[in-house]
Amino acid sequence: MNNLICSEEKRRIEVREHTELCGLDYVEIEPDQRTLTVYFLGKLPITLNESNVIIEGGQRIQDIQVIKVRVNRSEMAGLDDTLKIVTNKAGDFSTYTLRMVVRDEYGKYQPHPQFDPHYDRVAFSFKADCPSDLDCQQETVCPPQQREEPVINYLAKDYASFRQLILDRLALVMPDWRERHVPDIGIAMVELLAYVGDHLSYYQDAVATEAYLDTARQRVSVRRHARLVDYVLHEGCNARTWVCVETDSDLTLNDDPDNPHDIYFLTTLEEIAPTIQKDELTRNTIGSYEVFEPRTKGKIQLYH
Repeated sequence: MNNLICSEEKRRIEVREHTELCGLDYVEIEPDQRTLTVYFLGKLPITLNESNVIIEGGQRIQDIQVIKVRVNRSEMAGLDDTLKIVTNKAGDFSTYTLRMVVRDEYGKYQPHPQFDPHYDRVAFSFKADCPSDLDCQQETVCPPQQREEPVINYLAKDYASFRQLILDRLALVMPDWRERHVPDIGIAMVELLAYVGDHLSYYQDAVATEAYLDTARQRVSVRRHARLVDYVLHEGCNARTWVCVETDSDLTLNDDPDNPHDIYFLTTLEEIAPTIQKDELTRNTIGSYEVFEPRTKGKIQLYH
């Protein structure tokens, strides 16, 4: 790459010092975007007209014609000659190419013989002076400075691991502090931070878990997922079963609607009567049993 750059610069110097050849250096665009100033490499030894300049390229706007040219020859030895060009219209934001040409006997454009083949054309844009949001800052070649970062245990998720993590970090940044008694204010702050970390860690896990239907553990989360597909989840109900009650005569339970009683059916227990009061059950029953509650609080009719 360095050899290529050196060769390019050497060729520019040779073209600039040549007395019969010339070349194009760069193009400047006037505010009206129709007037171009072309800078040559050194002095221009020939005369040019509109037929020697063509502009190619463009995406939305093409076929730009040169309607006027004027050569400005500098009398000072250190300044290059320029060519003022006026076009019939302005171009778009794409890249155009300005070429120096001559017409052959068939009317086709050929490279100008008195221009160096490497510098007989130059690329430019009509919108070079337009405002742009692009950042032209050069990319930094040097890598960023490496900073010393603390070693963090990302597997710490509960109170105990957070507490140990904080104590280990304090042992590095505050080696003189070695207090480990619970009443110490430093230990209290460490445990407070560990508690907050444990609380936040739980919420992080809960959010990730409840965010998907397959892993949701709370009923309210499942209901919200179901609502997204227009499915209304039922509130649910307790387990139900049929209870068979044997009586020796017809019997009506809760026959007084103004003073209803709570009636429950229990599994068979030894050493108690078939019908008992709540106080008697609490006072005398030993062992486990299952309780069944009627669906309604109204009157219950039993038949023999």
